[in-house]
Amino acid sequence: MIPMTEQEYLDTWNCHEQNQRAEFMDHMYERSGRTNGLYTGLWQKFCLEEAGPYCKMMWFEQQKAVKEFIDQANLRQLETLSLPDKPCKDDSCKETFVPNLHD
Repeated sequence: MIPMTEQEYLDTWNCHEQNQRAEFMDHMYERSGRTNGLYTGLWQKFCLEEAGPYCKMMWFEQQKAVKEFIDQANLRQLETLSLPDKPCKDDSCKETFVPNLHD
């Protein structure tokens, strides 16, 4: 890997992104309750104690929503299925068999 020159490094510098990083680090420091000026381990602590539990909770909520959606879709499908009022005496109301992967 060819090292970047100082000018190439500065050309790729994104001031907005770097400012957001600094602001978020300050937020994590304040939330940690530290007063010693050390920022070491803040990201790991944030991931384990704040972001991790929140993401886990969000994942279970998504799984519940997916299950409810599937259950509602299945219920709607069952509601649309109905037996004819009168039994068929000819072949007009019979469905043709269409084989699929599971047959």
